[in-house]
Amino acid sequence: MARIALFGALASMFHGLHLWADHWLQRPKDAVLKGLHGDELVYPSDGTPVARVDGLREDEAPVPARVVGRRAATGHVLTYAAGQLVVTEAVALTLGMRIPWRARLVGAAINFGTHWIIDRRRPLLWLAKQVNRKDIYIAFATVVRKPGNPPDESGPGTALYDLDQGLHKLLSVIAAAVTARLAVPARRRRQGASC
Repeated sequence: MARIALFGALASMFHGLHLWADHWLQRPKDAVLKGLHGDELVYPSDGTPVARVDGLREDEAPVPARVVGRRAATGHVLTYAAGQLVVTEAVALTLGMRIPWRARLVGAAINFGTHWIIDRRRPLLWLAKQVNRKDIYIAFATVVRKPGNPPDESGPGTALYDLDQGLHKLLSVIAAAVTARLAVPARRRRQGASC
């Protein structure tokens, strides 16, 4: 029962803190740049392609877009994981629960690793195409944020954003289950005992 109670508390907590950690803790720069890919040279401060700027910026060396995207995704998930660990500690203390650090770190690593992969977008787009042709839904459910601008395909209010959030939340339930499994050792059953 202790494992089930801990799983319930963790799953609820991970769900409740998700939007806070995913949006409030995320730097705007990371939100904008984390999906960059490719070899095109861009400026790391804002992701602007070198080809779109007249002359070179003297104070900034251009790097491939994929490098900027990876750095931004890493920065985002580091703050996300830190937020998760802090809230996990606060909840554990408040409820008088003991959660070993190994279990906490494994749960955070599951959320960290999967969050990074999802937020880099290409794996999410590939998965969406494989699952019931969600790529059609992604192309259809877009948002025009400012008149005259092209539709946004990935921010809040879009199908891609909804699929992103749904997958993050599903994986946080798995992280909660693994954390609870590691935190509460199984009792050995006596032979013939009922489940």
